[in-house]
Amino acid sequence: MAVAEETLAITAGDAPIEATAPRGVSNVATAILVAGEAMILAGLVAAYYAVRAQSFKWPPVGLGTYLPSIVAVTMIMTAVTIQWAIWAIRHNDQRTCLAALGVTIFFAFAILNGQWYQLAHLKFGVSAHTYGTFVYLLTGFHMVNVIAGIVVFVAVLVRAVGGEFSADDHDTLTAAAIFWQFANVAGLVAYSVLFLHP
Repeated sequence: MAVAEETLAITAGDAPIEATAPRGVSNVATAILVAGEAMILAGLVAAYYAVRAQSFKWPPVGLGTYLPSIVAVTMIMTAVTIQWAIWAIRHNDQRTCLAALGVTIFFAFAILNGQWYQLAHLKFGVSAHTYGTFVYLLTGFHMVNVIAGIVVFVAVLVRAVGGEFSADDHDTLTAAAIFWQFANVAGLVAYSVLFLHP
C-alpha cells in the first residue's frame, strides 16, 4: 500500500502581486564615472603642487580674481538650481522641475562663457610656462565637464518636457545631478588652486 506524500504549499492570496519596476543603473554608472574623473582631478592637482614646490617664483604672472570669482559664484548657483529640480520632481512638480533645469542650463552656459572669455584674454599661452600649462589644463578639464553637463541636461530637459520623470522614476535626473555636482567641485578646486592659493 502506497503512502500518499504531503506537499507543503503556500496558498495564494486574494490580492494580485505587483512587481516593482527595476531600478536603473544610471546612478551607479555615474558614480563610477565621477570616481574616475576625481582621480584625474587629484592627479592634476598633485602635479600642480609638485611643480609649484620646486619653483622659486610662482605664479610667474599674477591673474585677477574678479572673473574667476564670478564664475565660482555661478557654479554654486547651479548646485542649488539642480537640487531644486530634484526636489521638484520628488514632489511631482513637473513645471518647477522644468524651470529649474532651464535655469541650470542657462547658468552652465554662463560658466562656459566666462571661462572661455578668461582663457581668451590671458596674457600668456599654454606653453609660456608651467603655471600657464596648469591654468589651461585645470580650466580646460572643468570646461569639458561643463560641456558634457550641458549636453546631458539638454537631453534630460527634452525627456522632462515629454513627462518621462515622476516622483517614483527620476534616476536619470539624479544621475545628471551627481555628475553636475562633481563638475562644480572640479571647478571650485581649480578656482581655489589657481586663483585663491596660487
